[in-house]
Amino acid sequence: MTLTHRTFLLLAVAVCITVAQRPVNQRCLCRRVRDNYLGLTRSVQDIQIYPPTPSCDRLEIIVSFHNGMQYCLNPKRKIVQNLLIQLTNKPTPPNVPSQTEAA
Repeated sequence: MTLTHRTFLLLAVAVCITVAQRPVNQRCLCRRVRDNYLGLTRSVQDIQIYPPTPSCDRLEIIVSFHNGMQYCLNPKRKIVQNLLIQLTNKPTPPNVPSQTEAA
């Protein structure tokens, strides 16, 4: 093996080690976000809010509808922020005890 081949092999190994040690790029749940929620608040079955983490540096909001569809919403949009306010201010259903009653 010539000196050129050895140098190239050493360089290739160094590049592979460097690439393997890089932090993994964003592993966010949402690849695409929608700017609106495409429906009425009463058709929303569930909403999940994921704060930024080391593996995903952005806030993610996933809304599930009664028809089984799920959408990622853009948390920077005012319409999405209003949806969150509406959903968090919903009254507790009468058959589910509130936290004050359970304590």
